[in-house]
Amino acid sequence: MSKRLTREERIEIVLISGKRSNRVIAADFNAKHPTRPPISHATVSKLLAKFRETGSVLDLPKCGRKKTFTNEETSVAVLASFSQSPQRSTRRMSLESGINQTSLRRILATHKWHPYKLQLLQHLNEDDPDRCTEFAEWAKQKLEQDPQFTQKILFSDEVTFYVNGEVNKQNHRYWPDTNPHWMDPSKTVGTTKVMVWCGIWGTTIVGPFFINGNLKATGYVKLLHDDVFPSLCTEACMFPEFFQQDGAPPHYGCQVRAFLDEQFPGKWIGRRGPVEWPPRSPDLTPLDFYLWSHLKAIVYGVKIRDVQHLKLRILDACAGISPAVLLSVCEEWEKRVALTIQRNRQHIEHICVIKYFISGEKLVNNS
Repeated sequence: MSKRLTREERIEIVLISGKRSNRVIAADFNAKHPTRPPISHATVSKLLAKFRETGSVLDLPKCGRKKTFTNEETSVAVLASFSQSPQRSTRRMSLESGINQTSLRRILATHKWHPYKLQLLQHLNEDDPDRCTEFAEWAKQKLEQDPQFTQKILFSDEVTFYVNGEVNKQNHRYWPDTNPHWMDPSKTVGTTKVMVWCGIWGTTIVGPFFINGNLKATGYVKLLHDDVFPSLCTEACMFPEFFQQDGAPPHYGCQVRAFLDEQFPGKWIGRRGPVEWPPRSPDLTPLDFYLWSHLKAIVYGVKIRDVQHLKLRILDACAGISPAVLLSVCEEWEKRVALTIQRNRQHIEHICVIKYFISGEKLVNNS
């Protein structure tokens, strides 16, 4: 690539131009300056045209926003602005301040500020850490007695899918110098929706089962009695050793607890169950830390037309999960139990952010 002509070299070309051709001028110039990269006749042509048009051999100033010099004063102003409004985007800040976006990002990176992503976390009450640690210690003891214990639990939960999709958190960012563990209470709002019950039992997905209307204790007992537990019958007549549910109001009805006492005497996990489930612990349920996010990523990969289309997408997504992946989910639950004890039950999602996707038959940790 030829070296850029200096101002003096450009003037020299104009002075020697006369009536000679551009090729001759380029040859004479190159002969006079053998140590610099040679110029072409096209370069001479452009330079002379510029001189005739502007009366100058200098380049015209470039269009667009001038490059901002990221000095200390500018840096302080940018950081102060983001401190006051940490959810402001760099694009909006650039438009308001006149500082180009590249300079803004350079300033933020230099001072180790990071665009933290929105995370949805449960608020913890005062006694929640103790209750969760107690559960984790119980689970750890069971795992020490039986390394296959996790695969003997039927984990269960319900969630709502909306025809119009879910909240897109990709554009939510929070700019500080330390992770604020930003919480957001917003929920997807929609008029057309489907409530889904699912379970994970070892290497098997139980369900999905679709629930009409709002779930109440009577409907929940009917779902377990008529649909869920009959579906567990296998040729080997195996049955889960433990049944887990969270503390949602429909799970707490007297008839629900009486039914579970009959089906799993002394061996069901839940609110006021033989084994107390710690409240506000979605990071300890495989359905919350894996299944629901995985299903929604698959289901909403296409535009949902109606409720029937939504149900079919959910059924197909569940059927596509392999036993190998579910085995890895069980292993992840065991790691989270250990981490809960280590962290004394403070939220572990921000230090155990795991995104799963299917790669052949393997569950890949993409943290």
